[in-house]
Amino acid sequence: MPNSIISIRHLAKRFGNFEAVKDLSLEVQQGDVYGFLGPNGAGKSTTMRCMLSLIKPDQGDIHLFGKDIRKERSAILARVGCLIEKPDFYKFLSAYRNLDLFANISGKPSTKKEIYEMLEFVGLQGREKDQVGGFSHGMRQRLGIAQTLLHNPDLIVLDEPTTGLDPQGIIDMRNLILRLKTEQHKTIVFSSHNLAEVEILCNRMVIIHQGKNIVEGCVQELLNEQEQVIRVQTDESYLAPAFALVQAFQKASQFKKLGLDGFEVSMAKSDIPAFNQALVTAGIPVYSVETKRKLEDYFINLLQA
Repeated sequence: MPNSIISIRHLAKRFGNFEAVKDLSLEVQQGDVYGFLGPNGAGKSTTMRCMLSLIKPDQGDIHLFGKDIRKERSAILARVGCLIEKPDFYKFLSAYRNLDLFANISGKPSTKKEIYEMLEFVGLQGREKDQVGGFSHGMRQRLGIAQTLLHNPDLIVLDEPTTGLDPQGIIDMRNLILRLKTEQHKTIVFSSHNLAEVEILCNRMVIIHQGKNIVEGCVQELLNEQEQVIRVQTDESYLAPAFALVQAFQKASQFKKLGLDGFEVSMAKSDIPAFNQALVTAGIPVYSVETKRKLEDYFINLLQA
């Protein structure tokens, strides 16, 4: 059975009259890539800050590695690497010198070889001696990841790590998170309001809205991976016969017209080829068939409930 790495029970935090977090509970298991999903202002960052004892909760219990964060803070944080908001470095020092300095401050100095290996792992090989002031935002984010790994933590906590990155930077960060799991076997918790990130990276997630835990669980079980929503583009004049075919095709449901020349239906993934063939056999031109992200629908439906 997996070990519980994070256990939060009935967490609440108020700032003045504003309730940022309201009776929130969640569980993170060893080896999880666990996503905090929710719109901006949902309470994700506040929960993370309480979890890391950066701010004091008004109520609730927080245990990491089976220990109470209030009683064994130092021992717990020695096993945690975190990147909250944007990383901050000495701009006129090199990437290597920054990491060397932070390693010494942490009380766990690293050898030059170890720091160079860490910089290579995050994709900054060849830039070890360059001043950080000349780094792009994405490069600083990767250097921030390297900093979190200096003391070889068991748990990595990242607060919206792809915010502000360009498309290539987002891809690089996603790949780095996957490597942290597969190559370094870390348990990873990260917050995001990006649906695709959570769907691609996470095996478990919690959706937070207005400070409350709406749902928590295995990503694929929550999304019911076997059921797909497909979008079909045809000609406007064929929408009526397409609708009739969907009604006759008992394995399809939830016909929805999209604009003047398209529609979407829901069906099991295994039935999509037969449905496409049925459209073609009926003489309905099919210009494109694409699947729609299920998490998008799931997320929106939950927030509107």
